[in-house]
Amino acid sequence: MLHPYHYHAALLASSQSYHCLEYAIDKRRLVSSEHKCPKSTLSNHISDDVDLWKADGLLSNEWASSLPLPENALYDESLADRSRIAMNGAHPAALEGRCRINFQALSDQIQWLHIDPPVLSVDNFMSDNECDEILKLQDVSPPPGSGRVIRIESRVSDSNNERSGTTAVRSSTTWYVRFGAPAVKPLLRALLQLLPDVKLEQCEEVQLVRYQGGCQGFGWHEDTLGVNEATLEAGGQRIATLLIYLNDCENGRTLFRDLRGEDNQRLGVSPRKGRALLFFPCITGSTILGEAAARADLPRTTFGDVYFDQTRADHRTVHAGEPPGNNEQKNIAQIWIHSLEHSPRVFGRGLNRHDEASL
Repeated sequence: MLHPYHYHAALLASSQSYHCLEYAIDKRRLVSSEHKCPKSTLSNHISDDVDLWKADGLLSNEWASSLPLPENALYDESLADRSRIAMNGAHPAALEGRCRINFQALSDQIQWLHIDPPVLSVDNFMSDNECDEILKLQDVSPPPGSGRVIRIESRVSDSNNERSGTTAVRSSTTWYVRFGAPAVKPLLRALLQLLPDVKLEQCEEVQLVRYQGGCQGFGWHEDTLGVNEATLEAGGQRIATLLIYLNDCENGRTLFRDLRGEDNQRLGVSPRKGRALLFFPCITGSTILGEAAARADLPRTTFGDVYFDQTRADHRTVHAGEPPGNNEQKNIAQIWIHSLEHSPRVFGRGLNRHDEASL
């Protein structure tokens, strides 16, 4: 069955997506007719969809529906209603074409920040002590058993600038960590609990990034790989980004250029120790919103070309890392998840294996 994805397509999506709604609404009416439910109209589509979902048993396990609404839906009744529909069920329509989330295990910690495209935060994803242990990997002499840690000055994929339409200036220091390092085991376990359908073999190695106060940050960019980078050996495209803040920071937000949050300002996520940020640089497979974009001849403004793994870049996830304050330092851990099994190459072919994690 096709989910009523087009209704939450209007929730704070990029302006190009609005042109797709008429086609998507017609598509949903056809689905309603096939299921012998009353045809939806703009005035009654919410109640019709709830009835349809109930008939299909999609509201039988409403872990997501009990979560707080996004900031920008708190004072808009219509937006709130559409948000609840998109968030409902064990497999929310808002996550169509993305990774499944284990809302049951973390329902008291997860906050929806944006519906389409989906952006979520998870407070207390890691404990203070777990964050401190990871930060020790940045020391000149990492803790025993951590193995070699590679430190480099951060670089940006050359192909990134062309896709996002911006100059992605980045200044920071990055540490690549082996899967077998004991300090990252709690992080990897938490990831697999949050995203139960993801296998560790789909993940890149953990990267630790440090931004020094006042002068270091990361300009507008996308997390997707270029066509020459998203190879079979690389595991295809990056379908999810998980970022964990390892210390509190008054400044240094993660900003989304085309998404709106509180007070209709750009959506921004403040660094809080142990907080995770989850979003999806790509959409996988055929979705109603994707069909609508293609029908409106806008596939290159909302989504990118289809890769061999049936993924398309979601250009609305362009984001940036604000520099921390002059006397601050921002530390994050990040993991990128691929559509297929990823072969780590940073430490050398075969020298950093997923099975070293021993989870």
